[in-house]
Amino acid sequence: MVLCYNKGCGKEFDPAVPNGEGCIYHSGAPVFHEGYKSWSCCEKRTTDFTEFLNIKGCCKGAHNSVKPAEPVKEEKEEKITPDAVKPPERMIRPSEDSPLVPLPSTISASLRKLLNKLVVSEKSEEGVTKQAICQRKGCGKAKVDVPDDGEDDCNHHPGCPIFHEGMKYWSCCNKKTTDFNDFLKQKGCTNGTHLWGDPSQKKVVQCRYDWHQTGEFVNFTVYAKKVKPDLCSVYCNAVKLKLDIHFGDDQVFTFDQVLAGIIDPEMSKVTYAATKVEVNMKKAEFVAWPSTFVL
Repeated sequence: MVLCYNKGCGKEFDPAVPNGEGCIYHSGAPVFHEGYKSWSCCEKRTTDFTEFLNIKGCCKGAHNSVKPAEPVKEEKEEKITPDAVKPPERMIRPSEDSPLVPLPSTISASLRKLLNKLVVSEKSEEGVTKQAICQRKGCGKAKVDVPDDGEDDCNHHPGCPIFHEGMKYWSCCNKKTTDFNDFLKQKGCTNGTHLWGDPSQKKVVQCRYDWHQTGEFVNFTVYAKKVKPDLCSVYCNAVKLKLDIHFGDDQVFTFDQVLAGIIDPEMSKVTYAATKVEVNMKKAEFVAWPSTFVL
């Protein structure tokens, strides 16, 4: 005895015995729609699955011993998982002893307006000691090297250093070079009187400062009023920041620290404002710096 595979029959029969129209079955396919169950070949519908299975076939014919082919399963597309994203290779950290370069500077309109109101009082020669050093950019002469019996012109740069596309030059004379040592050796383009700064007369104080970062830049801000840009200096290399901020009445804030990340000095700059000094440093790597900012 074999099983009949016609839908709705399921009886066993003897293939050797002719059965004529002994099989009652459904020629259509099962339909399930909106809670109803039926066969496509007849109109009988029900909501109960057991009643659906017991619906009597609507066609007559011979029993069928051939098992229907199983429906072909659709092959699921293999999801191609991309390789794990590798973090960018970190740069080799440059030496902290690399030469420090001056950052290009700008003076805000608010500070320019304030400086124009201030009365510049020249210090008498009597109040200047032999340890005094000229604060003008490009000069750097010591008071001890200036003859007492004659005038000595201060040969300096009144402009600011500019680093752009590998070229280094002063904004006041525009003599360009690619070598940093040649840049430092450039003679000043303006003659004037020395602006002496006596280390013994400086009042080193602490200023409030903070920092924040974006994807490309690290911004370091020092809060100080009545900043004197001509006396200030901001130098850095790829991993170190050094600055002397002169403000108020001979007050000086110094900062000399190793940075937690790597910067591009040629793409960095400093801005002097009426109440603060902002150092904008371009990251050499597109990575987040730790919260400590310095090492």
